[in-house]
Amino acid sequence: MQIDFAQAVTAEAKAQAAALARATAIKTDCRARILAVGSEATQMNIAQAGIVFTAAVLDGAPRTVALAASGLRDGDLTLAQGWKAWVAEMQTECRRAIESGENPVWPDLPKGVADLAARF
Repeated sequence: MQIDFAQAVTAEAKAQAAALARATAIKTDCRARILAVGSEATQMNIAQAGIVFTAAVLDGAPRTVALAASGLRDGDLTLAQGWKAWVAEMQTECRRAIESGENPVWPDLPKGVADLAARF
C-alpha cells in the first residue's frame, strides 16, 4: 500500500485555511455591523438624496428648497459625511485586524448617524 502524500493536509495548509476562515468571519462581522446601521437600500437612498440636493443647489435653488426637495434636513449632509468616514474606518479596522492577527477594535458610530439612517 502506498501513501499519496499529495493528498496529505499539511500544517501550512491548515494554517492557511484557518487564516481564511478568520478573515471571512471578520469581514462578515464588519459588513453586518455596517448594515445594522443602514441597509444597502438605505445607503443608496441617502446618496440619492445628496444628489438631488446638489442638483437643486447647482440649479440655483435656495438651500431650504434643496433640502426640502431631497428630503434632507439641516445637518444631514454632515451626518452622511460622518457615516461615510465611519464606514471607511470600519473597513480599515477590518483589514488591520486580518493582517495583524489581532481582534478588531471597531470604531464607534458617530452620534446622529443611526437617526439619519432610520429616516431613509
